[in-house]
Amino acid sequence: MPTLKRSDRLICKIYKRNYTDLGMFFYVNGQRGLMPAISVEKAMYNYFKFIGEEDFNIESSIVTYYRIQKEFNESQKNEITT
Repeated sequence: MPTLKRSDRLICKIYKRNYTDLGMFFYVNGQRGLMPAISVEKAMYNYFKFIGEEDFNIESSIVTYYRIQKEFNESQKNEITT
C-alpha cells in the first residue's frame, strides 16, 4: 500500500463532498490567497460567475464553504498533533 503524502491526509474528510462544493472551496481559497482583502461572499459571486451559474443560493453556499473550512482546519489540527 503506498504511503500517503501529508497533503492527502489533510483532505481525507473533505474529499467525500461533491465536486461542485470542492471546486467552490478551492476557488474561493485561491481568490482569497491572491487577494486577502476579498470577502468570502464576493469570492463566491466570482465563482458562480466563472462557472456560469445564475440560479444559486449565496447564503447556503457560504454555509457550505465554512463547513468545509472547519473540516479542513480540524484535519490540519489532527495532523499536527499526530
